[in-house]
Amino acid sequence: FPSGAFAWQLAEEDFIPETFSTLKLRLGYGITGNQEIPYNQYTVRERYAGFGIQDNGNINRPGVTQVSFANPDLQWEETSQTNLGLDFGFMQDRLSGSLDFYYKNTTDLLIQVFSAQPSPQPFVYQNLDAHVINKGVEFAIDYNIVDNDDWFWNFGFNIAYNDNMVEDYAGQNRTGEINGQGLTGAFAQLLAGGQPLFSYYLREFGGFDETGQSIYPAGDVQSFIGKSALPTTNVGISTRAEYKNWDLSIFMAGQYGHYIYNNTENAFFTKGALNNGRNVTRNVVDNGEAASNAPDVSTRFLEKGDFLRMQNATLGYNFDLNEGSMFNTLRLYLNGQNLFVITDYSGLDPEVDTNKALNGIPSAGIDYTAYPKPRTFTFGLNVSF
Repeated sequence: FPSGAFAWQLAEEDFIPETFSTLKLRLGYGITGNQEIPYNQYTVRERYAGFGIQDNGNINRPGVTQVSFANPDLQWEETSQTNLGLDFGFMQDRLSGSLDFYYKNTTDLLIQVFSAQPSPQPFVYQNLDAHVINKGVEFAIDYNIVDNDDWFWNFGFNIAYNDNMVEDYAGQNRTGEINGQGLTGAFAQLLAGGQPLFSYYLREFGGFDETGQSIYPAGDVQSFIGKSALPTTNVGISTRAEYKNWDLSIFMAGQYGHYIYNNTENAFFTKGALNNGRNVTRNVVDNGEAASNAPDVSTRFLEKGDFLRMQNATLGYNFDLNEGSMFNTLRLYLNGQNLFVITDYSGLDPEVDTNKALNGIPSAGIDYTAYPKPRTFTFGLNVSF
């Protein structure tokens, strides 16, 4: 797995204005490998059967049975990446940042494929004959807004855009299993060439007719709807402030451009569930649906997953200690995690990923009775002697 990189310190060249304290151009290329599959899933494995004792006391010696066969064609999953970046800084790097463009090509993806039975083993790992392309841009900036004896205030911001696409793949694989009464065999995603990973494959929902039955303008068939569970944009916001002995740090994170399939609503929050005496959300009561309407997999249960989360906030105080104190340092702090989430998603938590793989093909972005992240508060004391 070779790699190489080139960097040019442009700020040291005479033709670059002295306004830049840092200006660096970077170019890199490399290949990384992935072999993360369960141990020995590529080789022959045999197992001794158990001992048997006959009625007369004779012991049957166990034989050897084959539990898996060799897969000599299995290869490492490989990702090649080209990166072009620019680092910059002003005012002795009081204001600094970076801009990166990248192109990643993943080949020979390792996937679990269930074997046709009867077979010594229920599944094997194979390489997917496809290319998964990720390309995008990342931007980060950091600024020390105030920096003096009493005050310090720093602000950081980063944003990344990623475009994902599966190319040169001739097959089609269902994934994203949907659970619920009347939903046996249902699925919401399809792996196919010319589509992003975890693309939704659904019926287009057009509301209810006068009898309360679902309307599907494009017909009662599933198709690609141009939406994926992968975020296109990731955002990070951080700030740190210090005033004399006080300090405050805050970090927020967000994801945008992706969609969540609310399998919880699909399975439990329909008029049929209400008619059977089950608890539902209030909107089900007057949404116009008939109790006999089938809860088909459709865009009715697909929601935007955009969110901005207050991930972490810490407030601390550092005590001034006398020279003869038994402590070298003494600090009190209050920390909060997952303080709030700004989102339009109707479920408990937009940052969710229930494992709904089908036949070894992974899924993403499906919410099925997932437990939300807890909101936690920690009060602590740090001392050193």
